[in-house]
This record gives sequence, C-alpha cells and structure tokens, in this order.
Amino acid sequence: MTFFIKTGVVKLYNITSAGEEKIVSYESDGGFLPVEWLFNHAPVSLYYYDTFTDCEVYRIPKIDVIEVINKNPQAALSLLDRSFSMFIGATMHLHALEQSKARNKLLHILQYLVLRFGEKVDTNHSKIKLRLTHQDIANLIGTTRETISSEMGKLVKEGVAKVDKNEYVVNTDKALRLLGESDFKDLKL
Repeated sequence: MTFFIKTGVVKLYNITSAGEEKIVSYESDGGFLPVEWLFNHAPVSLYYYDTFTDCEVYRIPKIDVIEVINKNPQAALSLLDRSFSMFIGATMHLHALEQSKARNKLLHILQYLVLRFGEKVDTNHSKIKLRLTHQDIANLIGTTRETISSEMGKLVKEGVAKVDKNEYVVNTDKALRLLGESDFKDLKL
C-alpha cells in the first residue's frame, strides 16, 4: 500500500545511531509515500514518517496508482512536475547543509522553506506555513537548537525574520541580499 496525502504535512526523517532525529524532508498535499517504494527504487521505505500537521491521508494499492499514471497523461505530467519541485527542494536543502557557517545554513534553509511552504504577506515578506520549533530547524540543517536560537535572534535584530510562536515571516529581499543569491528570487517549487 502507498499513502496519498490529501491535506497536511508529513515529516520524513531518519534516526542516527546516537538516537538523534535528522529531518530529510517534508511532504505535503498531493504527495505519495513512500515514493521510492512506489516506483520500485527501493524494496522498502527508506525513511520514517510522522504527521507534522493534521493530515488527511488515503491508503491506495500500489497497482492502482501505477494504473492511473499509465492511463492518464495529465496525472503523469502532474507527478513529474511535483518530482522536479521535490528535486529542486532537495538540492536546496543539500546546499544549505554544505554551508560552513550556521548563519548561512539557516539563511539557506529559510529560503528553501519560503519557496516550499511560503505564503506572500507583501512584496518583500513571506510567511512559512509550517509551525517550526528551533529544534525542527536545527534537525533540518544538522546543528543545535542553541545555535539556531542565537542565529535566529541575530536575523530578527537585522530585520531579516520575525518569529512569533513558532511562525516565521522572512524578508526575502534581505535574506537573498545576505546570501548573494539573486537567482532564487523568481524560483518556484
């Protein structure tokens, strides 16, 4: 059986040998889990899954999903488009992990989260529609909660981010300027 997320967000993660949770990604509305198993790229699911928000999820036999994709070119194109978005998101996440400084890791992951889960507030600000703790963000980029708290405090003082009860609003223009990444300005995931 595969799972189709009608609404909500599911967290994909692994657990290290030391027992630490490492977030791999988030999957949301319209996503299938485990996608690697669904398309025969792995004999079993590679990750653990946990609902991150309230979700409505359907269990569907694998053969039924494949049959719909084979018979409906629009469904296949929609899945291909979603796959490209997930690939771009994964490479952005990887790029954030490659940064040597925690500040740059945080700025890159905020940019990724804005693109993946952001909602425009105005021309310069986007709200991340996930309620993330500092620990969630730390788990995304492989650092500590204390480091995220410190670096986030600096970004708040600089006017790059606003934080209220685990909700983040990012000044995307300031964030992109700090990153020197104008190429991400018109990117869509």
